[in-house]
Amino acid sequence: MMITRSQKIRLGIFVAFSIFAALTTTVLIVAPKFMEQKDIYFIGYRDISVTGLQEGGPVKYHGLTVGNVDRISIDPEDVRRVIVEVSLDHGTPIKEDTYADITALGITGLMLIELRGGSNEAVTLKPGSFITAGKSFTEMITGQAEIIFEKVEIALNNLIDLTNPENRTRLSQLLDNTTRTMSHVQNLLKTNNEAITATLANVEAASTQLRELSVTTLRTMKNLERATRSDSLMQIVNNLADITNSLKKNQLNDVIVEFNTALESLNNLLSALEANSGTRSDFVRSLKTLEQTADYLNEFSRLIAEDPSVLVRGARPGDVPDDQLGD
Repeated sequence: MMITRSQKIRLGIFVAFSIFAALTTTVLIVAPKFMEQKDIYFIGYRDISVTGLQEGGPVKYHGLTVGNVDRISIDPEDVRRVIVEVSLDHGTPIKEDTYADITALGITGLMLIELRGGSNEAVTLKPGSFITAGKSFTEMITGQAEIIFEKVEIALNNLIDLTNPENRTRLSQLLDNTTRTMSHVQNLLKTNNEAITATLANVEAASTQLRELSVTTLRTMKNLERATRSDSLMQIVNNLADITNSLKKNQLNDVIVEFNTALESLNNLLSALEANSGTRSDFVRSLKTLEQTADYLNEFSRLIAEDPSVLVRGARPGDVPDDQLGD
């Protein structure tokens, strides 16, 4: 079958259009990557393994992808140092106190660079500078493993020391002593079961009595408080204060002086009566009157001596029936 000229033209147009479309797609996809502006930084890891870190791997900053690993090489001036070149998105704020750790990317065994730290007050690093190297995941795991192995070794050594023949003998003796002690305690409890039960009952009874005593004491204190706050007690105190003030104001010394003056006047009166009495009967009546007056004066003196307050409130009548006594 012969291919006609028109078919060859159509085939050529199709091939040319396909190539043009492929080139256009490639340019649209790849060109932005080449045209995108990146900031280049370097990280120098000294005596730190970068196993699992590959070129093209991600660079994250606090969990956000901000760039990629461009190149991994050995420092020609220091063979113990590995230099990692990273390209970060333009304008990524890398501070002087930012450090780069090598961490694991899931469970695949691949590694990525994780940028951590950084403060607002620190100076921003310019592109082309070295970012402070942090720790490697392998180094951290290794360090933790060494610590774990060291602790396990110490524990095993302690276990070996604990299980040596001398300590085993001591441990066996301790167990035997413990067993005997528990047996003695058990026998003691069985023997004194009734006494222990009675003691617990007495303690319970004592607790009950103590609780009742506390309730009674509380009730008594409340009654005493009500009594101290009652109007009757306050009235008694006020009356006592009034009596004291009255005694103080009336000045008992003045009363005694006046009483002495009255006695002198009485003596003068007796002298006058004795000189002017006309008959014996009048003189006898005068003596009886004077005797009664003397009795009254003696009774008055006795009352003052026993209770000076009678000068203020007066004497209460004697032999008053109980049902007529005031409160």
